Amino acid sequence: MTEIKTEDGNVRVRMAPSPTGFLHIGGARTALFNWLFAKHHNGEFILRIDDTDTARSTDESMQEIFDALKWLGINWDKQYVQSERRNVYDKYVSQLLDSGNAYHCYCTPEELEEIRAQARADKQPRSYDRRHRNLTPEDVARFVTEGRKPTVRIKMPDTPIHVNDLILGSLNIDPATLEDEVIVRSNGIPNYNLTSIVDDAEMQITHVIRGTEHLNNTPKQIAIANALDLKLPQFAHIPLVLDDSGRKLSKRHHGDLVAVNRYREQGYLPEAMLNFVARLGWSYDDKQEIFSVDELIEKFDLARVGKSGSVFDIKKLEWLNSHYINQLDVASRTDAVIPFWEQEGLVDSDTDRDWLEKIVEAVGERLTTFQGILLQTRYFFTDDFEYDAKAVKKWWGSSDEKKQRAREILTNLGQILEKIPTFDLETVETAIWKYTDENDIKRVAAMQTMRIALTGTSFGPSLFDIVVLLGKDEVLKRIEKAITYL
Repeated sequence: MTEIKTEDGNVRVRMAPSPTGFLHIGGARTALFNWLFAKHHNGEFILRIDDTDTARSTDESMQEIFDALKWLGINWDKQYVQSERRNVYDKYVSQLLDSGNAYHCYCTPEELEEIRAQARADKQPRSYDRRHRNLTPEDVARFVTEGRKPTVRIKMPDTPIHVNDLILGSLNIDPATLEDEVIVRSNGIPNYNLTSIVDDAEMQITHVIRGTEHLNNTPKQIAIANALDLKLPQFAHIPLVLDDSGRKLSKRHHGDLVAVNRYREQGYLPEAMLNFVARLGWSYDDKQEIFSVDELIEKFDLARVGKSGSVFDIKKLEWLNSHYINQLDVASRTDAVIPFWEQEGLVDSDTDRDWLEKIVEAVGERLTTFQGILLQTRYFFTDDFEYDAKAVKKWWGSSDEKKQRAREILTNLGQILEKIPTFDLETVETAIWKYTDENDIKRVAAMQTMRIALTGTSFGPSLFDIVVLLGKDEVLKRIEKAITYL
């Protein structure tokens, strides 16, 4: 069990997403780990919107983050927006400048690029040479006269910075690798490393649980906190989420594959996504894969979070989602798939609900997502489909002889079904099997030949369910169409 060290005994954690796009799977995992940690310790989970990047932050992105978290069932106790807290940050910047722990830097963009280029050429770990650390009043006056707008840089210490990470262990950061970080841009907007650690202190955050991509920010934030004499939270850096080739899962390389709302739109259940995300880097034992939310809250512990990256396995997510879909009754599954049918214009408010439920029941446990209902059932609503080429070649054949055989089977089955007085499951099945057995026709050959005629595919629900649900007139029409095609 992770040791909890707080003065008042209350755990407070936070998530600080930037509203510059959709909620990333990794961001959802960060939110979930923080939320589970807070719930486990009866603490508070704070949502803090980091919108200090004014050029890229949008209200639409902020709302999408809200929607994604709410869909997952991750609710927050308090909410803050950093752009509304400028006066708080300005106070701390003034304190840093007055104490000599920060300074104004008047370097132009061109000068900074020259400095960076020289650092690269000299293979220096720092990309800024601290040239404006000790400006004279005359230097400042000259730069002001030239109309230069300064940034504010923190003076990084020349001694190692120690990070005691709850997951990665004890780390000592070489000061030679740290440059004087810009904490306020030339437009006066404070940047992430300042606002983050100031807010952590102001909001009494006890634990900062975030991805290892933020590990390089941690010593900078510790330096800022030390310069301001602020109490530090405990840090825990969770492993990266990787694709199956071992590359970091990112918006840049993977597009909307990493967007939480993409999965919502495709018909994944929040329970499945929550269970899946929880297992990205955390495990309880080697056996249990499926956890309820209450179980996750009860069992979650940072000590069981690994140090290595965790692979985003879409097949595992599909398996989990299929499990949760199959826990629903037919009525609930029908409610969930109707919007996908409606979006495709396949059903409307007048479509018989009982018939739709029977279709869903026939599909059975084949759905991995609710959107998958379209592939499984489109042919129930329209005969405007193409015959799958591979299925046609395998079961109808490519030679004249095989095509003629397929025509004979379809013709005979059509005549048999036309004469059936009661078009129910038992009667249809009995009639078809009687035909195949008496004529020494392999059942699978007859079934697949007819399935392609009715659906265009070689897979799906039971053929007998399809026949009965389509009804006699539609079945006979589609058989005739297939015979003409052949």
